[in-house]
Parts: sequence; structure tokens; C-alpha cells
Amino acid sequence: MDTITHGLITRVFAKAVVPEPRGRDLVVLTTVCSVLPDVDIFFGAGDPLASLQNHRGITHSLLGAVLLGFPIAALAYHRIPHALFTRWRGAEGRVVVGDPHGREDVALGFWAGYLASVLGIGSHIVFDLVTSYGTMILQPFSDRRFSLDLWFIIDPYVWLILGVPWLLRRAFGRRAWRAGWEYRVGAMLLVGYVGLAVWVQIMALRRLDAWAKAEGLSVVTRGAIPVAFSPLHRKGIVMTPDRVYDIPVRVLRADFGPIAVHPSPFRTDDPFIVRAWATPEGKRYRWFARFPLAMRRQEEGRQRVILYDLRFEGRLEDLDAVGRAIARALLRRWPALTGRKRQALEVVFDARGRVEHIRFVH
Repeated sequence: MDTITHGLITRVFAKAVVPEPRGRDLVVLTTVCSVLPDVDIFFGAGDPLASLQNHRGITHSLLGAVLLGFPIAALAYHRIPHALFTRWRGAEGRVVVGDPHGREDVALGFWAGYLASVLGIGSHIVFDLVTSYGTMILQPFSDRRFSLDLWFIIDPYVWLILGVPWLLRRAFGRRAWRAGWEYRVGAMLLVGYVGLAVWVQIMALRRLDAWAKAEGLSVVTRGAIPVAFSPLHRKGIVMTPDRVYDIPVRVLRADFGPIAVHPSPFRTDDPFIVRAWATPEGKRYRWFARFPLAMRRQEEGRQRVILYDLRFEGRLEDLDAVGRAIARALLRRWPALTGRKRQALEVVFDARGRVEHIRFVH
């Protein structure tokens, strides 16, 4: 999920729980902490595969949340960020009446700040888990990526829900009922949207399991991946030892969309694909890919192998009517998006069969 949406979601939940104006500092701290885990995008700068290995790693782990909370709470307790901000604005600090140490600008107790920090980081972890990218919540003890596959990584329906508190305030005013009531409505809608996604996910997986059983397939792994702009649809993926099936699942209809069948990405009949997976970069990509695929193209004497993950491959057949309309509008504006691989590894062999270059395609 994008960083800005993380902050907005956490702000809605924080303002729904914490009263204002007394808890304003807690809301701000929790919101700021909810965007901090994405600092890991700067880890390993210059390494094309660093984003695969580092993103959603230690800063997105349970232990990371517990440990990061301490320095953040210490900074908040001593009001260092606030002091820097007020100095930058040229504002004068205030003294909180009753502070036993006579310290300026102290509004949060240490443990209150610590709890707010951990909850903010924890919110980021939870709402990354609901996407299909994968989050290493057990680092540094395990590099396994966990995914709930509930929401697409960029979901415009979430944005609409996040706008509800603002619309309610504009329509009814600040004091229409109780302080924070509009944010409670927004929080309940977000929880309801998660519940809807859980139901869709369960139904999609049940239908995939029933289909695989009816076809007599030996399933290695399967998944139901959220797709853009289509909350009631899933990209069903079933992997067998020799085939990968891409199955559009529409939970409100009895039938599937057109099924695409791909050969196994680890077939041994193509030496270039075998060699591409055997490169150090190919091994790193194999660790990341949940539903790997491989394709080879011959171009002017060179062999171009692309290793990619079916999670990030969209088809119009995966989408509902609204999703297809939006997708077609985007393709008319950017036709190059068609056929473009994302989160893929490109390995090019020269005419002599030697590795010429390896490139990660975002």
C-alpha cells in the first residue's frame, strides 16, 4: 500500500479513538509513525534487487515495531521534533502547567508515546499484510513473506472511504453529535471493507479448490490475488508441477473468466531459462516470487529471458465492468503499458550464450 494511504488510514483510526484536543499529539505521533516503515526503500541504494530483499523487511516486522518504538517515544517525550518545528516557524514554546521538571513543551508521557509509536508502526504492518506483495513480519528470525491477499496495493475504494469523515464534517459540522463521530464512521467503514474482502477471499479460494479437485490436478500452491478497481473479483492462480493456471474468479457469478495456461517456469527443456534461474540474481528473484513464470525471446541473435511473477500480471478479464473501463482509459493514454512486465527480472544472453546483462524491471 502506498505511504500516503497508510498515514490517512491510521489518522482515521487514531482520531476515532483518541479525543481532541487533549489527544492531538498522540494522533500526530501515531500518524507519523505509520509512514516511517517505508524508509526501507532507501536501504541498499544502487542494488537493483534491493527493493525485493529489503522492502517490507525489518522496519515492517513485529520485533522492529517493538524496538523502533523506544527511540521514537524518547524523541516525542523530550519534544525534540516539536521544538525543531516551532523554531523553524519562529514560534515560542509553551510550558505545560504541572510538569514536575519544569520542562518546556512536554505533552506526552514516555509510555503513552511508546504505545502510540508501536500502534502507528503496527497499523502500517497490518495494512501492508492485506495486500499481496508480502511482508516479512518475522524478521530477523525469518525472511518468509506473509500476505493476506485482501486489497489491491492501490485501492481507490479505500480512498473514497477515507474521504467520508471530511464529507460528513462538511455536511453536518464539527459538533453535530460527539467529537470524533465522523472518524468513527470512517473507521467502521474501513473495518467493513476489510470484512468484505475476507468474504471474497474465502469464496474465491473455495471455488479454486473445487475446480482443481474436479479437474484432478495435483496442486503445488494456489492463491486468489486482488485486482485493480474490482473488489469482488480475484485473479485465481493454481500451480501444478507442469502448468500454471490463471483463472479470473468472479464471486457473484458461477462461472470463471477465460482461463490462461502457462508452462512451468522451471521446465528443463529450455537451457536459457534454466541458466537464468541459476544466476545469483535469479536465485534472489526466485525467493521473492510466489507464482513465478518465465519466458524467452530471441532478438537479433540475443536470447532475452524474463522471469516474472503472475501476481503482478493483469488482464482485462480479471476486472469487473468498472475496472475494465478504467483500465481501457489508462491504456488509451499510455498504450505502452500493454505487455509490460512489472517487478520482473530480465536476463540477456549474447550470441555466444554468455550473460550480457541482468536488469530488474519495476
